[in-house]
Amino acid sequence: MKLRHIIVKDVKKIIYDKKLLAIILLMPIVLMTILGFSLNNMFGDGGTSIGNINVAIVKNYDALEDMARFEETVNKSFFTKDLDEKSRESLLSIVKDYNIENIFFEFLDSDNIQEVMTYTVQDEEKAREMLESKEVTAVVILPENYIYNTYMNYALPVRNIVDVEILKHTDNSIKGSIVEAVIDGFMGTMNNYSLDKEVFINKVQEYSDLESAFEGIPYLMEELTENVQKNLDIKDIDVEGKKNLSSFQYYAVAMMAMFILYSASNGGRLLLEEKENITYQRNRVAGVPLSKIMISNFFMICIVAILQSVVMILYSSIVLKINWGDIGLVLLSILSSSLAIGGLGIFISVITLIVGNYKFANVFELGIIQFMALIGGSFVPIETLPSFMNKLSYFSTSGVAIKIYTGIMRNNSLADMWNYYGILIGTGVGFIMVSAIMVKLRREAI
Repeated sequence: MKLRHIIVKDVKKIIYDKKLLAIILLMPIVLMTILGFSLNNMFGDGGTSIGNINVAIVKNYDALEDMARFEETVNKSFFTKDLDEKSRESLLSIVKDYNIENIFFEFLDSDNIQEVMTYTVQDEEKAREMLESKEVTAVVILPENYIYNTYMNYALPVRNIVDVEILKHTDNSIKGSIVEAVIDGFMGTMNNYSLDKEVFINKVQEYSDLESAFEGIPYLMEELTENVQKNLDIKDIDVEGKKNLSSFQYYAVAMMAMFILYSASNGGRLLLEEKENITYQRNRVAGVPLSKIMISNFFMICIVAILQSVVMILYSSIVLKINWGDIGLVLLSILSSSLAIGGLGIFISVITLIVGNYKFANVFELGIIQFMALIGGSFVPIETLPSFMNKLSYFSTSGVAIKIYTGIMRNNSLADMWNYYGILIGTGVGFIMVSAIMVKLRREAI
């Protein structure tokens, strides 16, 4: 019997099973539609744009008190003891000209940031109440001594800790993460400046005195202001260029990534079923080698996974109006994920055939799939879970598939995601190799 005949026979057996088709095709379609509607608010306005993000800024510092303390430090600090009075006054004048508080709020008031989010200044108690009542998406808390510590970092050869706290509402974690990214971008620029300042002062002191080093502070402060403006453009690209997903987009991907796992579990039962129905023995007596039977089983699982993916993509594109992105990358993703599922399915098949019962296939279907879906982000976006869950998602084929498909929707390129494709392809090949070794070692049991 030719290989293609065996494959066609196996695929027909799956297609004619109406109960199985309902599980692997109808159920994910229903779930992606229900979850898309019910969790629309968690993803913002339901479109690919970010929508309004309201933020409360808390100033837990006293700007005048911090400035007075900094002036006192400059006049009495060990670091400025070698500066004359005129140099100290010049340093203080420079710092006042480049007002740190103004730089932060000018950053938030820029056109690019205003397109993403707006803010109001509140006291901490009021801000927390607004967050609880969902009047704001996030709260940014500028800590005590923020102005003082920041000036120390940017004008003197020291580094004080500036810990800006960001509070996010659990019901709007996607937008909260955007706020976090924006603030982290600003703080990252400021930290880079602090490092540049240290390197600059140390280098100048190698060839001259401290007074000459401080003369370069105005140029560094000017560079800081320019770099903050540059970061606005970069952050704008990060937020808008990489599209924010709607709930329909996310759960179309999540349900598809989860339910193709059922192709592996159902395909993993097929060889033992054929053995119990004597079909397997007939093929062996007819001279069909075991390798051909295994290859047929692998291709059958891959074809069913491809069929699932295509049906769900077509449904979501036509009915839910979802844009999946670059069609070439989508096709590559379908093939890569199907290869991983095929390898996993053949692994289940071999174990099931060797032990002679369906326990492992049942455990995989009733427990392992749900666990892989959980750590992979099929139930809730992985960004809303603890950070260690993001690392665990790489051990889930559904988790890696979600990263790829959502990446395509966000306009990521192949170069951005080649490692994810490598994981899926490596998973498929790895399971095939392990299965081949198991067959060789336990051939008498098969």
